[in-house]
Amino acid sequence: MEILLTLIIIPIIWLVVVGWFTGKKDYIFKRNDDKNKQRIKQKAVVQSWAVLLLFLLTNFLFDVFNLGDPRLNGEALYPELFYLVVVVLSYFFFYFLNLKRAGAVEG
Repeated sequence: MEILLTLIIIPIIWLVVVGWFTGKKDYIFKRNDDKNKQRIKQKAVVQSWAVLLLFLLTNFLFDVFNLGDPRLNGEALYPELFYLVVVVLSYFFFYFLNLKRAGAVEG
């Protein structure tokens, strides 16, 4: 069951997610997005990754200069989950922001 999950189900889910986030037609499940919507999705992906890099850079600088708050020294349960949530939430934030800007430019 683990091999089935690893080799078949997870890659299919990954293709669906990447195809939806980017809006490209190069994946198995072809999206029906026009060029404008593809551009908006791609801008949102780049902006969300930039936000993640800013979070990681800030975390690194806090560690280098020892600027941490002693009250927050406890280990987080799943720190990777925090960064994943940051990426997804920032993607949707920038997606709707870019969609609104594109609507304002067209209208």
